[in-house]
Parts: sequence; C-alpha cells; structure tokens
Amino acid sequence: MIRNHSTFQKLSLLFTLAIGAPLASAQQTTVTGTVTEPGGEPLIGVTVTVPGTKTGTVTDIDGKYSLNADAKDKIKFTYIGYEPVEEAIKGRTVIDVVMQENSASLNEVVVIGYGTMDKKELTSAISHVGEKDFLSVSSLDPSMMIQGKVPGVSITNTGAGDPNNQASIQIRGVSSRSAGLGPLIVIDGVPGGNLTNINANDIASFDILKDGAASAIYGTRGSNGVILVTTKKGQRDGAVHTSYTGTFAWDKANRDLKMLSAQEYRAVKLGWGDRGVDLGGNLDWFDAVTRTGFTQQHTLTVSGGNSNSNYRVSADFRDANGIDLRSGRREYGARASIMHTTKGGLFTISANIAPRIINRSNAD
Repeated sequence: MIRNHSTFQKLSLLFTLAIGAPLASAQQTTVTGTVTEPGGEPLIGVTVTVPGTKTGTVTDIDGKYSLNADAKDKIKFTYIGYEPVEEAIKGRTVIDVVMQENSASLNEVVVIGYGTMDKKELTSAISHVGEKDFLSVSSLDPSMMIQGKVPGVSITNTGAGDPNNQASIQIRGVSSRSAGLGPLIVIDGVPGGNLTNINANDIASFDILKDGAASAIYGTRGSNGVILVTTKKGQRDGAVHTSYTGTFAWDKANRDLKMLSAQEYRAVKLGWGDRGVDLGGNLDWFDAVTRTGFTQQHTLTVSGGNSNSNYRVSADFRDANGIDLRSGRREYGARASIMHTTKGGLFTISANIAPRIINRSNAD
C-alpha cells in the first residue's frame, strides 16, 4: 500500500531501537508525540533520540513515538529526505513535530521499488512530481500535466483537441512491437490502472521508476517503466475538511497556413487545364467543422480523521467539447478512501472505491 507522501516512506520501519536503557532518575519523564510531514501525513520510521545519551526509538505506522528522558534534555528527530528537528523538552510530556522536506539530501539517496540506493550506483533516475508541480495545468488527461516535468520521459498527444484522445507515454523508448510501449500504471499499489479515469485533484503525487532495479518487482509488466500514482488521503487531525476546486479551459486550433478563399482561388490563373466543375460554393470547410473547445471541471471534497482512522470522499463532474464539432466527453465520478488502524498498530485496513460514468462522442 502506497501512503500519501514521498516514495521513500513506503519502506515502513516497524521496529524499535533497543540501544540502551536510561538510568532511573527522579527528573525523568515519558515524552510522547506524533511526527508528520507538512501535508499532515504521519512519517514512519523517524529516528527519535536524546543527544548525548543512548536513548532512542523510531516512530510507528501512525508516526507516534514514546521515550523516557530528563526534563532538561532535548529530543532530536532525523529522517532521510527531511530537515532534522531538535526540540527542548522543558517539562513537556507531549511534543508533536512537523518535519520539512530537504531536497538536497534526497539528491544523494534514491528510492527504488523495494529499497534505497546511492545515486552513484544507479544507471538512470527516479523522478517525483508533487501536486504543486502538476495541478497548475488544466487537462482531462493527468499524464499531460507532467509533460516536460520529468527528464527522459516522452509524453505526446497528437490529437489534444479531442478530449477522448489519450497521450502516449514512453519512458525507455521503443522496446516492443506488439506488447505496447507505455509504462505500467500503478494506482495506490494496484497495477494496471488508467490515468484518464482519475480526477487530477485526487492525485497527491507521481513517482516515475525508470531504473531497471526499481521496477524489477513488477516483472515483465514493468519493462517499459512504472508510474506510481498516489492518491490523497484524509488528514488525521480530528477535524473535518471541505474543499471545492473548479477549472475552465479553452482549446483553439492553430492555423499556421492561411488558405485562399474560394474567390481568391478562382482569381488565380494556374496556366494548366480546367480546375474542375465550379458550383459556386464559398464555404470555408475548416471553419464549418471546427469550434473553440471548452472544458470545465468541478470537484467537491470532504475529508477528516483521527489517530486511528481517516477518510476522504470526493465527487467530480467533467465536461469537455473538442475542436471537432462531434467530439465530446462528459463524466461523473467519485472516489472514497477509508483507512483504519487497529489499536496497537498491528493491522491497517484500507478500502478505495472509485466509480465513474463516462459518455463519449467520438469524432471521425
């Protein structure tokens, strides 16, 4: 199961560092808390230590920790890809921490499909694209939102004026004649998804696995690369969050060549034979069969949760008219994500439901 945060957090460290027992002291206290990322998702496996001592632990699946320390000590939080945080206890028994990403450290450690590897040992790269980088583009096809944002990945759509036309994605170039050239799409850990059936506002991040070792766990299905799609999950802050997102876009055909009108064509002396039968028509057929395409998208979201359970429900409506008069796409969709962790963190149960109704008008 892929959680709603950076790829390296899929490697859940579910153990506690037994590196020493603190000496009993009248001034010692038990400090607990939760470590999260800026988006509110818990961080798993964060190292929590008391500098200068052998006391330490790691956060569990819910990002929670607990350790004994002197009331005058400090607690240090460290995690790969994030800035270290140091907090003075000052008599507190609950210390919650929000860790900020550190892109510099991410450049030194690269996450693959089943572990981590030094960048110098890789033959190619793995790219991560977050929602702040792709939601600035309006498109029915989420793959077009990451076009030009991932080095070495070719994303083209030769019929972008038709809302039913899907983009072609090539990560490793042409590697097959009959089995397809596109990468394997994995949505929340389920292989074989279709990007055009996902509302872009439900996507938290894309992770493109271009390295052979990174996609090896998917076998031959990952021979053309793998795109991991992580959808958004509800926050565990105990509050209910609602949001609405609406986008509007227009498509217009680019006419690079200015054609002669019917009367201008008649005035041209070609100097050879008859041009055929002239029935007196003056219609510009390009204008007659095209229009300015219009796309609108609306998304309503409700989410929330607590330390044990979280949920996120979204409903969306998308309507697009292509440049061709007969091309169009109207769809109604929803996505519900529910996650529950049993007391003690032994089991985590998650459910995702994503019904979608699509009505297509295909151009010739």
